[in-house]
Amino acid sequence: PSLADNVRYASRFRLEPFTWLSAIAAATERIGLIATASTTYTEPYNLARLFSSLDHLSGGRAGWNIVTTGAPQAAGNFGLDEHPVHAERYDRAREFVEVVTKLWDSWEDEALVVDQKTGVFADTDRIHEINHTGRRLRVRGPLNLPRSPQGRPVYVQAGSSEHGRSFAAAHAEAVFTAHQTLRSGQEFYADLKARAAALG
Repeated sequence: PSLADNVRYASRFRLEPFTWLSAIAAATERIGLIATASTTYTEPYNLARLFSSLDHLSGGRAGWNIVTTGAPQAAGNFGLDEHPVHAERYDRAREFVEVVTKLWDSWEDEALVVDQKTGVFADTDRIHEINHTGRRLRVRGPLNLPRSPQGRPVYVQAGSSEHGRSFAAAHAEAVFTAHQTLRSGQEFYADLKARAAALG
């Protein structure tokens, strides 16, 4: 979430993805809508609301490309003097995914009642605070939106570093990567599958 250094010679502006994908959702019926969002420069509660809203608006087509943000110039846009180091960003990402998953699960499947006869909108016994207190994040919950059609977005990840591969193996349902040779791509695939298998 920052302006690229080479904007003088290249088109580098980026539309805010949730507004853009909501517009696309209104004009489409079947395509998946994957937004890139940073775990380093957002907060779990707000991000959980954004993705849940997109999933509701699209009828269950939202996906999240989970990034930790590699651009150091982003720090100054979010009140930080320094960009967190690589390992710290992935530590926060792991806890961040844990928190947003809890928020999306804070409404049980049957929590939304919408009974016109009784006037009951939701069964509050099926809506739960998450009361997460971790090393980097503290979030009470519950989310202020009912469970979305998918429950949560599809998790996508693209990190190719050691930390990125381990994170993808543990959390991602889809991984995209770029390689210059078939052999390199096959090695990446085999490594990621082995890491995922080791995690069960």
